[in-house]
Amino acid sequence: MEFERLRPERITVFATGTEGYGIRRCLVAMAEGLAARGVAVHFAALSGTGRLADVLKQRQWPATVFAEGPPRSVSGGGLGKLVGIGSRGGAQIAAARRLARCVRETGSEAILLCSPLETLAASAAARMTGVKAFWMVPNEINSGYPLDLNKRLYRALFRHGNLVPLANSRFTDASLGPGAFQRHVCHLGIDPAEFDPALDGNRTRAGLGIPDEAVVIGLFARMVENKGQLQMLRAIATLGGKARDVHLLLCGGPMDTPYVAKLREEAAAHGIADRIHLMGEQNDMLGFYQVSDIVANSRLDPEPFGLSVIEGMMLGKPVLAHRAGGPAETVVDGKTGWLIPSPDLEAFTAALERVLADRPRWPDMSAQARAHALAHFTAAHMVERVLAVMRQNLHAVTARVDLPGEGGR
Repeated sequence: MEFERLRPERITVFATGTEGYGIRRCLVAMAEGLAARGVAVHFAALSGTGRLADVLKQRQWPATVFAEGPPRSVSGGGLGKLVGIGSRGGAQIAAARRLARCVRETGSEAILLCSPLETLAASAAARMTGVKAFWMVPNEINSGYPLDLNKRLYRALFRHGNLVPLANSRFTDASLGPGAFQRHVCHLGIDPAEFDPALDGNRTRAGLGIPDEAVVIGLFARMVENKGQLQMLRAIATLGGKARDVHLLLCGGPMDTPYVAKLREEAAAHGIADRIHLMGEQNDMLGFYQVSDIVANSRLDPEPFGLSVIEGMMLGKPVLAHRAGGPAETVVDGKTGWLIPSPDLEAFTAALERVLADRPRWPDMSAQARAHALAHFTAAHMVERVLAVMRQNLHAVTARVDLPGEGGR
């Protein structure tokens, strides 16, 4: 069989069923893209309750639900984390047996997953069935475990457990650490038809209490400190009269927290409370993107990828983002947006001043942002990248040769 023509005909997507916004969107886009290319997709979910589980029911995707709930995350430190890993291992092996049965019954030639909590079960099932499991690594692999045990475990699964990592950015890939295993970077993608500037998002500035002539910065993220909403608010306040027309539109939750209370207090103290709009968690984001002039991603620590970055660009919005992590790979500084060099207030303030100084260029930057997203970050590009890696592995299995590591370190 020719290498280019070889591809999986049937794939099992392994999920918890409770995935949040980013991972849920990624899995649904992958499933739809694979199905459009004639690949039969079957979901195996650990839980029948959750937002992804609801989507599967609504769209009537073929699915097997294990009904044992998602795996528990491991918290704490030191010995507590080691004990947590051990206790979770037993549940993972039980899930692996069910997943292996599902793979055999559906005739799947590959397993696809996103959540780090499912890697052990997916790897074990892949070994049991002789297929490969492809992990779309969604986040940086941190060093919060004793002796970097989590990274060592992942690398052992990559080398010996039929688990192939597909990192969502070069930054995420680097966090896996060194090793002689396959390495692939597959940037995420979204549906251009869903993020089309011509669509009616059913939101108006008047309806949100924002003047038509205002400069609106949309920042759409969980309301937690490391997402940088407070730093952006402080940058607006620091610029004073230079930013007198700037309004900050915030979507995300939770809202009943000390952090949100602090945001409200500082906005009032700086006299800009009427320009800070806290909308809470939203399910339909299109209208909020559309009423924004600029989309911001102000995460203070490195962003593994940044889905809001490519969503904003796809809708023709220049993006202001902290350079650390994925945004450095998706935003073209000065053309599709602006990169903030560091997470301190001075850098945020200087970047916002730069945004306002470039206002005459916004229309051109808007067009470049949309074109850049269409060229690199569509769901179709994402699906083709993943299929290319799967083809490579199927070819290796057919030819009975081992794949060399891609960029192995």
